Amino acid sequence: MNVGKSLAQKTSTRAYWSLINKVLNKNKVPSIPPLLQNGIFVTDFSEKALLFNDYFASQCSTIDTGSVIPTLTPKTTTVIADINISDEGILSIIRSLNPSKAHGCDEISVRMIRLSDTALIYPLKLIFTNCIRTGVFPDIWKLANIVPIHKRDQKNQLKNYRPISLLPIFGKIFEKLIYNAIYTHIVSCGLLNPNQSGFRPGDSTINQLLSITNYIFQAFDCNPPQDVQSVFLDLSKAFDRVWHDGLIYKLQLYGVSGPFLALLKSFLSKRKQRTVLNGKCSNWKEISAGVPQGSILGPLLFLIYINDLTDELKCNVKLFADDTSIFRVVDDLNEAASDLNHDLEVIRLWAITWRMSFNPDLSKRAVELRFSTRKVQGQHPDIIFNGVAVDKVTTHKHLGLILDSKLSFVPHIKATISKTRKGIGLLRMLSKYLPRNALCQIYKSYVRSHLDYGDVIYHKPNKTNDLFFSSYLSTWMEKLESVQYSAALAVTGAWRGTSREKLYNELGWESLDNRRWCRRLTLFYKITNNLTPDYTRDPIPPLHQSEYSLRNQDVIGQLRPRAERFKSSFYPSCLMEWNKLDHSIKASPTIASFKAKLLVLIRPTAKSVYGIYEPVGLSYLTQLRVNLSKLNLHKFQHNFRDAIDAMCPSNDGVESVEHFLLLCPSFATQRRSLLDKTLALIRPLGITNPSNELLLHILLYGCKDLPADSNREILQGTICFIRETGRFD
Repeated sequence: MNVGKSLAQKTSTRAYWSLINKVLNKNKVPSIPPLLQNGIFVTDFSEKALLFNDYFASQCSTIDTGSVIPTLTPKTTTVIADINISDEGILSIIRSLNPSKAHGCDEISVRMIRLSDTALIYPLKLIFTNCIRTGVFPDIWKLANIVPIHKRDQKNQLKNYRPISLLPIFGKIFEKLIYNAIYTHIVSCGLLNPNQSGFRPGDSTINQLLSITNYIFQAFDCNPPQDVQSVFLDLSKAFDRVWHDGLIYKLQLYGVSGPFLALLKSFLSKRKQRTVLNGKCSNWKEISAGVPQGSILGPLLFLIYINDLTDELKCNVKLFADDTSIFRVVDDLNEAASDLNHDLEVIRLWAITWRMSFNPDLSKRAVELRFSTRKVQGQHPDIIFNGVAVDKVTTHKHLGLILDSKLSFVPHIKATISKTRKGIGLLRMLSKYLPRNALCQIYKSYVRSHLDYGDVIYHKPNKTNDLFFSSYLSTWMEKLESVQYSAALAVTGAWRGTSREKLYNELGWESLDNRRWCRRLTLFYKITNNLTPDYTRDPIPPLHQSEYSLRNQDVIGQLRPRAERFKSSFYPSCLMEWNKLDHSIKASPTIASFKAKLLVLIRPTAKSVYGIYEPVGLSYLTQLRVNLSKLNLHKFQHNFRDAIDAMCPSNDGVESVEHFLLLCPSFATQRRSLLDKTLALIRPLGITNPSNELLLHILLYGCKDLPADSNREILQGTICFIRETGRFD
């Protein structure tokens, strides 16, 4: 396979990933099958584009609830009526543009803009300044090419797609300047809802999930343990339903006025879109509601629109864009139900006022999940939303993590393992054709990424203090580790039963257990260094200050969990591990340097194969390196049925790796060529009569004092010897 040979050679990052994507068939534009419309399958791309455009445009409408705009009572005396456009600001945005991103209907590409660089500053500044002065956002920048993106379920149904807007890049540069001004204004005025994590710099789904799970674990750790009742809601077509008049009103509430307000009104009005499929375009359609998905400003304007959703709520509430979750510790069944029902009624009335809708689709109804350590759940009052009892469930997928009533994370781990099977199968298939470096990259990008998501939350620390290799893991952590072990077997061609530690040392992979330890502490570093939102620091006790001991100057007070489940959760576990770290690690100036120091502790140095592209031959070499191969000693030690003893086939000694490569008389002829070439390569280093131990190491791993080309020649010679003996056939 020519691609395999190319991947084995050193190449640029861009070319490397282009080849990887070619192998994985990731370069193709997602195909849309015939669409089922009124019982008829539509195959023509022009007709498909028209159907999509009509459907997407129809969704961009408000729900007519008869509500009217309330009386304006500003929430701040600070006003933003204008913004300053600087040369540096424009140039910074231009240089941060991603050249691989698609452009809009004006056909002006990012690459063309990046090439123009400083030449664009003056004309763009002139245009932007005039737009702000006149309060007009150019119509050409409001034209969107729509690309349908499949969400879930059947691909032949229009409703299972969402629109992504491809907008002119100059318009997006202007949007970014406007975004920076608005975001700075509302944050400096303390107006943005602290419970909102979506689309906020420095925040993430994991941060919010940490907060939620810690809240539940703390309730479980009470004496006696307390339940937590939760309700999960979803705004229907949230981005598409934003009522423009309502949004303008809320911008005024937050101090946006004058020409700047007029500019935002212009940005929202007279927007048009067309759908583009395989080069075919629909007609243009005007959009009367919503904020464009794919724009820079759209997400921020949406956050402003729903910012007051939680103002009158009693329970603990979390927002991630349009995902809403409410939590209440159950100290009293009736009071908890009353508070939840109160909040759901407030949300229902808010939706009516602002012409939105929560969970109208029967397939996406609001759900109630009761978190409890009890073996038997008692009866509790119904939770009502939109006049209907909320469905009771025992698991719910929230922000990509499956939460279960016991907060065991077992359903999530099961789903994650199931998801990785396809990737492991792909690795096994590709292992016949691709070099090791490419297989490792595919594993890390397309398999391990699934294992990484949420790992800082569901991690259960091992039962030993052995940092370098976990000798005992809990059952589900062991099952996760077995996924990486299977991937390592596929990448190396080693046999099942090979020592996991030797296999990871061969590849330079840390165990998943140690990886989760590292990732937890890396996130904890970000939290303690104010690189995450304030709410992530709330559970952390204050620092112990000591005027006598510099060694203890960064020791943080401990939480005192009662039960093991809380003790092994993120905050208590991280506090214990953090205080064990050396001060020089904790005092790292950057997150990159902190992580690098942790990785030195847990990640072995990979054994190089010096760019050799010979998958089968490398698998033979690896089997010798990790001491599980067709040699009789290895098979006898691992209780293979066909290994009566450890002697070599000619009965000249125990068939160890040393015997096979250096001593067995049966292969003296093949060995002569291997040793002559190897000794000639190492002689300039002053090695004239190497011991068997040193020579064996050189034949398996090369010599650190030799250049890569010479080591490649040695390893290729070893592989050639293995093949010529026929011992591994």
